[in-house]
Order: sequence, then structure tokens, then C-alpha cells
Amino acid sequence: MTKRRKILLWFGLVLSVPATGYAAISVIFYSWLSAAEPERWPADKAAVWAGSALAVTIIFFGLFIYCLVSLISNANKEYREKQNTT
Repeated sequence: MTKRRKILLWFGLVLSVPATGYAAISVIFYSWLSAAEPERWPADKAAVWAGSALAVTIIFFGLFIYCLVSLISNANKEYREKQNTT
């Protein structure tokens, strides 16, 4: 794995955590808006916003898992190569 790929994976891993949290809080917030102020936020409007925030949550969580698995598998590969050379 190149150094650039490692940096990008670490960058994606670190940034996906707060992005996932923010998107998850947005799902709760938009759902709450529908219940708290139904005259300003009708159910269909809040459902669209909550659904899109849920989709973003899933995308960033998937990015987190991908980066984590890639970094772990690369570390295991390097460790196996190191063990085989000694």
C-alpha cells in the first residue's frame, strides 16, 4: 500500500466519525421537528430531511468501516510478510 493511500484512509477514518455523528443527530433533530412543530414542519417535509440524513449517516458509517478494514488488513499483510522474511 502506498503512503498516499494510507494517508487517505486515515483521513477518511478520522473524518467519518464526526460526520457520522452529525448526520445521526440530524436524523433525530428532523424527526423531532416534525413532532414539535407540525405546523411549520409537516410530516412529509421532515420525513424527506430525516431520510436523507439517514442515508448520509449510512454512507459515512460505511466509509468508516471500509477505511478501518483496509487499514487492518494492510497491517496484517505487512506483519505476515515481516514474519515470513525472518
